[in-house]
Amino acid sequence: MVSSNAQTLVYNLKISSVGPGWATDSEAVHEPNSIDLAMKLHYLKSVYFFCSEACQGLTISCLKESMFYWLNDYYITCGRFRRNDAGRPYLKCNDCGIRMIEAECDTSLDEWLELKDSSLNDMLVYHLPIGPELSFSPPVYFQATKFKCGGLSFGLSWAHILGDPFSASYYMNMLSPFLAGVRSNRPVKVTKQPKTLGKSENIKAPPLSLKRVDPVGDHWVTANNCKMQTFSLYLTASQVSHLLSNMWGQSPNKETPLFESLCAIIWQCIAKVREGHDPKIVTICKKDPTNPENEILSNNQIISSAKADFSIIDSNLKKLAMLLVDGAIDERDQIDETVENNDGSLDYIVYGANLTFINLENANSYELELNGFKPKFVYHTIQGVGDEGAVLLFPWPEYCDKYDDKGRVVTIISPEKEVIKLKSELKKIGLILESDIE
Repeated sequence: MVSSNAQTLVYNLKISSVGPGWATDSEAVHEPNSIDLAMKLHYLKSVYFFCSEACQGLTISCLKESMFYWLNDYYITCGRFRRNDAGRPYLKCNDCGIRMIEAECDTSLDEWLELKDSSLNDMLVYHLPIGPELSFSPPVYFQATKFKCGGLSFGLSWAHILGDPFSASYYMNMLSPFLAGVRSNRPVKVTKQPKTLGKSENIKAPPLSLKRVDPVGDHWVTANNCKMQTFSLYLTASQVSHLLSNMWGQSPNKETPLFESLCAIIWQCIAKVREGHDPKIVTICKKDPTNPENEILSNNQIISSAKADFSIIDSNLKKLAMLLVDGAIDERDQIDETVENNDGSLDYIVYGANLTFINLENANSYELELNGFKPKFVYHTIQGVGDEGAVLLFPWPEYCDKYDDKGRVVTIISPEKEVIKLKSELKKIGLILESDIE
């Protein structure tokens, strides 16, 4: 077993760029819409872990060759940002490419996964924010890390302005056919600048899920008032079932809101450690079931807010969960209107503006395949979360014999000063072990 404190496990980094195999039209641009701009200070980070059998015969040269064809369809992700005369960002599709990083890891994939250390996973995702020179900053980083056992991880750093987690997941999944030998040469599509909305004189009340922040200029980084820390909970199926039974009775049915139930439990734990600051407003982000998967990258996830008029600490957990189910108000139109009425020139955050819950259960993260093998595990987190913190929920499939395929991973991004107390509260309800509190 390796030490989780080792910071030299990943080494021999080699950096290059990979772009479309076919030249994109010189006039091609992509203009982000208002909700895209509202998300521009956030970045998604995902790691896909593949066993050695999946990686047989896959060399870096083969990987890059497949990516040339893949990026023909996703040339937008290979562009660089500019500003128009009004200062609004747009993406010039100039084929500069995504940034590709090759790396090696001095441990086996199974040993790495056994550590269950969120901070170590950051070593598998090369990340730099956009700016301060927009024209030189790639919106996507792709890191391929080879483990000593022959396994491989793909680490994705994705500028949220390109699209939501479901777009990012679809983007990665569409690499599969090209890795399998498909060679698409379809004509490059030119993205035309959409017409912008006219300014509204009757703007609704400002959305609770959106927070304006101090201007960041061309360096797209969230300025936190405190240091943030990330940790994850790995919940087995029996733990999840036990928690649901405690809330809803001995026989939870298919209608039991698992995501909202877990969020209610964590919401109450967080409220207990925030002395004098009961977080009564929360943001909920999840996939829009009416939005089919397609090749268009976009921020179409549902962004809603829920507000409690009662104490979170003293509340019944079922009441909290049902508030998240029935009391959440979709605020996408308000976000769009607020940003558009300021010409897209102001800076905002969504994740961490309030305590934010993000449901990635329907992201289809396990559809990316190598040689017919799905990932053993896919990890997600977010960079650029505001001071109120965020909680992500996603599936935890089998990656070694003692685990099952019905568990969940909960990744919590919280102010560092709260983490020890929060882990203690989570331990009281059986969500965390004593050894994980240190």
